[in-house]
Amino acid sequence: MERIVKKYYENLEENKIMGRKCSKCGAVQFPPRIACTCCGNISQEWVEISGLGMLTDITAPSRMTGKINDVFDQFVMGCINLDEGPEINGIVLGINAEQIETIRNDLPMKVQAKIFQLDTYKTIVFELL
Repeated sequence: MERIVKKYYENLEENKIMGRKCSKCGAVQFPPRIACTCCGNISQEWVEISGLGMLTDITAPSRMTGKINDVFDQFVMGCINLDEGPEINGIVLGINAEQIETIRNDLPMKVQAKIFQLDTYKTIVFELL
């Protein structure tokens, strides 16, 4: 069985955001998974994700975000509809908790993924466009 998580992080190291596209129904899985969340098919191919999407909702980060609070000055957690189809939760930079209600009135808003280096690995965060 393919090591999906390992390959996902290897691609981030090469500055590529990758998902998997179902060969049966065409749905894109992001983050990548072993089986399609739409039809259950396990036959999928790797596809590059643009990182573009629409921010549809935001919430203040919780204490559960741990080290992230030490890395970023201003961020919220957001619901993002990627252009390729998947809806994900992610870190959105440049917004603080006091701005949530104001920003929420302007949603949806365009966002772009950015690959960010943490201590020992890369992760994805989003920025408003």
